[in-house]
Amino acid sequence: MPDTSSEIEHRDRPTIVRYGVLVLAVTMAVILYLDRMSISVAMPAISKDLDIPIENVADSVAAFFWCYALFQVPAGWLGDRWGGRRALSLYVVAWSLAIAGMGFVGGLASLLVLRALLGIGQAGAYATTASFLRRWVPFTSRGFANSAVSLGGRAGGVLAPSLTALLMSLVAAGGWYVDTWRPVFVAYAFIGLAWAIVFWRAFRDRPSEHPRTNDAEVALIAGPGGATDDAPASQHALSARALVRSRSLWFLMLINYTINVGWILVGTLLPTYLIKVHGRSELEAGFATSLVAAAGMSGCLAGGFATDALVRRLGLVWGRRAPCMIAYGGAAIAYALCFLLDDPRAIVAMLVVASFLGDFGLGSVWCTYQDIGNAYAGTVLGVGNMCGNIGAAMATSFVPRLAERFGWSASFALSAAAYGVAAIAWMGVDARRSIVPRASSSAPASDDLV
Repeated sequence: MPDTSSEIEHRDRPTIVRYGVLVLAVTMAVILYLDRMSISVAMPAISKDLDIPIENVADSVAAFFWCYALFQVPAGWLGDRWGGRRALSLYVVAWSLAIAGMGFVGGLASLLVLRALLGIGQAGAYATTASFLRRWVPFTSRGFANSAVSLGGRAGGVLAPSLTALLMSLVAAGGWYVDTWRPVFVAYAFIGLAWAIVFWRAFRDRPSEHPRTNDAEVALIAGPGGATDDAPASQHALSARALVRSRSLWFLMLINYTINVGWILVGTLLPTYLIKVHGRSELEAGFATSLVAAAGMSGCLAGGFATDALVRRLGLVWGRRAPCMIAYGGAAIAYALCFLLDDPRAIVAMLVVASFLGDFGLGSVWCTYQDIGNAYAGTVLGVGNMCGNIGAAMATSFVPRLAERFGWSASFALSAAAYGVAAIAWMGVDARRSIVPRASSSAPASDDLV
């Protein structure tokens, strides 16, 4: 019996597996930041229970950042070589075991080692995700997809302090454990392990390999300007020379460094500033910090839509440049105004604007790594993310010392200068110029989009 017209129409309609892949990527980002930031609330309790000075507990946070930064490139390269399914499953299992181990630490040495292992395990997560999203998301929606993943990370960062505090309170109320932070870390590990199992079962490296995608969805993802269903990166060589010769990559490294230096004030030090300088309570400082973080989350999403729309109107080069130049220039102005203000409410309002604009550019940044990296997007993003996290690690130590010597206004000036440099540096980025020749990467010629 021949197929009816409705059956033919249903068969030819693209399946929606790509949306499930995006949901997996976003939830991974939430878990990543939940595990990373949960120590912020537990630090005082860890210091007391293990009889370790709080400065030494803070050293374990620095150990995470340095390992996270230094393992970006090898982890990104491994993700390109192995494919997202194997690599990201391994990374999530590794960092989940590390966070579980933190529930059993007996002193400073083990705490430092496990935070370092957490950093190593998480190092390849974003790079590998960027690599497989390039294959799974149509080019015209890539900005939104990348911004949604960034939004997931920001959401995890906002969730971590409150959820960790709540769970520690429940453990204390139930009297189940003396050191209330230990079972919380173990519980977080089970969340990550469960995600890894679901990801391994549900995900495939390329749309054509997935049993639930049809030809229409594969075609929708691939064209026009989308990623081809290309061969694994292990079949081609990516030389260090190709990376070094990419002008766009050098500028992106500078951009990642400077925006992380500029972000660290609102990302980690805002509560300290409000409490020490303006005498705000922990509750007031926490509320203000959450407000600033929420602005960043909304900026992530808005920036993704913006770069997708501007690429269609202005072409690939300015569709990536314009959102970041405007956003980072605006963030620089907002921080500069903080330098001139005394009213804490006005300063927080400016920081809300700065946070929104600072995260507005993240979608464009991720997309550009995919544009120039093609099949090696994980490796290329790893290079840039390494520079960004070196900036974060250095600024975490430098900014408080700068404030101690010259006042917190100097920290606002530093953030303004950092974002100003990032805005100007975008003039050196050309998203059309692939690091690897198109013939080698099997990527489509997105140059034609301009």
